[in-house]
Amino acid sequence: MGVVYLARDVQLDRDVAIKVLPSAVAQSREARERFLREARTAAGLSHPHIVPIHRVSEAGGFVFFVMSYVEGQTLGERLRTQGPLPPADAARVLREVAWALAYAHGRGVVHRDVKPDNILLEAGTGRALVTDFGIAYAEGTSGSTDPGTIMGTAHFMSPEQAASAPVDGRSDLYSLGVVGYLAVSGRLPFDAANLPALIVRQSTETPPGVHTAAPGLPPALGAAIDRCLALDPDDRFPDGEALAAALAPVPDTRPTLPPTLRAWLAARNPLLVPYLGWSGVIGTLTLANLLAWVTGNRPDGPADIVLLGAIASLPLLPIVGSHLNQARRQFKAGHTLADLRRALEIGRRERAESEALAKEDEESTSHRVLRLVTVGSATWLAVTIGFLIQGVIHENTTGIAWLLVPLGSTLVLGAVSNALGVQFVPEKLRGWWHAGIRERLWQSRIGEWVARKLGAPERSRVVGGGAFRATEAALGLAAGELYAALPKAYQEQLADLPATVAALEARAAEARAELEELNAIGPVASPGPSDRPVPSNATTLRTRRDAAAAQLAESVAALEGIRLDLLRLHAGASDLAPITTLLDRARLLGEDLGRLADAQREVDDAIEPGAHDRRRANTPA
Repeated sequence: MGVVYLARDVQLDRDVAIKVLPSAVAQSREARERFLREARTAAGLSHPHIVPIHRVSEAGGFVFFVMSYVEGQTLGERLRTQGPLPPADAARVLREVAWALAYAHGRGVVHRDVKPDNILLEAGTGRALVTDFGIAYAEGTSGSTDPGTIMGTAHFMSPEQAASAPVDGRSDLYSLGVVGYLAVSGRLPFDAANLPALIVRQSTETPPGVHTAAPGLPPALGAAIDRCLALDPDDRFPDGEALAAALAPVPDTRPTLPPTLRAWLAARNPLLVPYLGWSGVIGTLTLANLLAWVTGNRPDGPADIVLLGAIASLPLLPIVGSHLNQARRQFKAGHTLADLRRALEIGRRERAESEALAKEDEESTSHRVLRLVTVGSATWLAVTIGFLIQGVIHENTTGIAWLLVPLGSTLVLGAVSNALGVQFVPEKLRGWWHAGIRERLWQSRIGEWVARKLGAPERSRVVGGGAFRATEAALGLAAGELYAALPKAYQEQLADLPATVAALEARAAEARAELEELNAIGPVASPGPSDRPVPSNATTLRTRRDAAAAQLAESVAALEGIRLDLLRLHAGASDLAPITTLLDRARLLGEDLGRLADAQREVDDAIEPGAHDRRRANTPA
């Protein structure tokens, strides 16, 4: 149907692509009309993921149209040269094409030839763009279909399209499902020796699940592709927006630790192993002296035992002191004891995930050799001490080197092993080992007392809301960052967005404070039997709590909606109507909540004059 040339637009100084209808084909009136129909159909679509048309014209017997030049390759070329796409890239490409199709379907245009060679991948950005609307069906146009003729590319046609039946946007979603199946597995869901057999299989068989062809595919991506390939159009996604939503990346809901707490979790005392070795050696010597004193072999033992016990416990002082100093720095930085406890919980979960992944990695030879040498040196030291205790050797006759050499080598090798992360503790005991003094201390009542003595604040004073922001604060921050990254033209059209976000965040924070205050009062009685009515004050508390919970939920939902619409703009959507509508609703929500607050103030003051003002004064800022 056409030949595409790379050309130069000398007036606008840009590269363009010119699609020309060959003169031999242009002799056919039907071919000319179809070619011009493609140009007009595509020219009426303006979307970041559809190749734009700039001009349609005729010169010297040639019919042509000019479109934007996309530097890159087609998805088909990418798959043929490099094989299947990584799941994340495949999901992104399918999502962008789904947006483009949703836009076209919304304007009555069904592409009818969605396939990898009609999807361009822009070099550098990877952006997917849909092209070639040559056989598209547009509502309200004549001659846009050919009755009785199968239009499309066989392997990518939907069952209804293969049967030459009427099609809608769900037919394009089936074709996109085939594209996705091929993109992640390198295989087509159906194949056959000839075209009739292929059409029969597409029309009568349910495609095999994509997980059979691409094991290990993320469940959400696999489920979306399988749903697109449903035989019945009603079982597919209703539109491209629904498919794009199903392909949206799952956000990481785990709390993010600030650098200070991350460093506190990762802090390790390089002398920990030597300290423990010291305590172990001297502790063994203490036990030997205790045994000798109990059996009567050493009557002057108590003084030596107390002295050795004190020497064995000396390393605890720098270990505990170092840890308390690290915690004091966190408290001074504005973190609370709750922040430290939450950080320990996150660290424990991340450590478990890391250890699960580490099971697949074989320990290096250098670590195994270092552990063997360290254990050998410690054994040498233990045997030497045993000989000293038994009197086999004596420092006055053999020299102090008999003890200092194994002691020094054990301390040095222990320090190196600890710094390199060589594991000496069995895996089953490693979690308990890592928790150690720190976690057990801060989870206890003694830890609470120590935290108060070290100056732990009651509320986080960290800039930006502390280590763990409330939901509304995190959403407000994300929306602000997304807004700041928008082009200036968008920022001008959404100039009132920051103020609306700030107002929603403030209302949510106010509702959260209200709920915390009511929860501190105690549980609210539920409605009882008719013969035992709930006291009026309990009813009032329950009403207030329900209102605050509704205010918090509505404000957070509005913030999340704004954030998602901003993400759509960053992903290439150009329609500002959804987000402006959402901002209007958010402003109306604010007005409604303001009226509710005024009504609540009147109720509180009617029950007890000045009660509302006193309650607000006692609520922490």
